[in-house]
Amino acid sequence: MTETIETPEQTQKQGFWTRNRWVLVLGAMVAVGGCLAGISAAGQSQAVAAQTAQITQLRQDAASRQAQIEQATAQNASRALGVSDSRVKKDTAEIQQLLSTAFTWNSGDTYETGRATLNSRFDLTEEDAFLQSFMPPAQFNQDQSGKRYYYLDAIGLNSKLGSNVDIEVVEVSATNYRYAVMADTVVGSNGPATIDAQGKPMPKPTATRRVLILVTTDVTGRLTQMIGFPASGETRQSG
Repeated sequence: MTETIETPEQTQKQGFWTRNRWVLVLGAMVAVGGCLAGISAAGQSQAVAAQTAQITQLRQDAASRQAQIEQATAQNASRALGVSDSRVKKDTAEIQQLLSTAFTWNSGDTYETGRATLNSRFDLTEEDAFLQSFMPPAQFNQDQSGKRYYYLDAIGLNSKLGSNVDIEVVEVSATNYRYAVMADTVVGSNGPATIDAQGKPMPKPTATRRVLILVTTDVTGRLTQMIGFPASGETRQSG
């Protein structure tokens, strides 16, 4: 029988493993646990992402269904009133043109041109209540040659129709349709821009107000009545 004689180096290695085996085992367990935790966290992250995507899709589907319900309700209400969709589409285009004509100008001359267009295109007269109270004649001074100097030009005002326009049928009487029109008017300045400390032009200030107009059209699409209510409510400032 051959007796194995351990060298000092082998004895030292065995002593090291004997003394530190639990530390090494614990380290291995921690490493394995860390890997498992990382895998678990990644799985949880994927699950949360999937749930978030599902919730987002459900919300979008619910919003789409709500929009469809509202559209169907509006269509049913229109049918109950006897409203023709093609008639409303045609009238809406005409009303949009009216709004653009009335609220888009950048000088006294263009303001007066807009009023003249309303007179001819929409069968209005100078005695019409809309032109007298809602879009009155522009004030001006006139020299001996007949040249006009408008107050609008002196103070440098301009106007445009805002993007927020709502047109709804509110009454049907025989072949006459009455519309409630809510629109934003945006008034600004023609003056030179203010320069900031860096030498750059600053945005020009504007004021936006909401107006209400009641418009009645006949079966031919001709305006038979128009009532305008001056801008009311809070004025939104910018600049």
